Amino acid sequence: MTVRGVAERAGVSLGVVHYCYTDKEELLREVINTVNADVHQAAKAFVSVDFGSGVGGTEGLRQRLYEAIDLIWTVISASPDRQLLTYEIVSYSLRTHGLPEIGLAGDQQSSNEEIVRSVLERTAESSGMRWTMDIDDMIRVVMCMIDGIGLRWQIYRDDDEANELLHRAVDLVVADARPAEGA
Repeated sequence: MTVRGVAERAGVSLGVVHYCYTDKEELLREVINTVNADVHQAAKAFVSVDFGSGVGGTEGLRQRLYEAIDLIWTVISASPDRQLLTYEIVSYSLRTHGLPEIGLAGDQQSSNEEIVRSVLERTAESSGMRWTMDIDDMIRVVMCMIDGIGLRWQIYRDDDEANELLHRAVDLVVADARPAEGA
């Protein structure tokens, strides 16, 4: 992707694109924010739900995490091309920046990790549970599971398999939880 190509595809002059974005990196950052906005909005809506009267304990945690992953997955699977674009931007970022400065790829990962953190913390707290694994480690595990299932879904587009794998991933995550002290 080039800024010139974006201008041509949008039917505007190169100067218009440069007026709106200082460089390709800023343009791609805006693309990532737009692509991720729906998923982040769904997750934020989920964590703001009042779970006060719901089931607690392990089953409550499992139910809440199923609901969260189903909601987030509905958004992801409704926009396969947009999701594929995130993989492409990560690849571009890693090729362009490499390590340790990972640019857009790191920004995208951090943003997604914050969403996962909010879901894990909210579901555990609302069900009277706690994670035995360090929360940062748990977030990385969950991200790897979601990313892997998402990539597999991009290849095979098997919605039933993706849903089954996501629920199995939730079951593995819930196996790490224990009742919170005082619960």
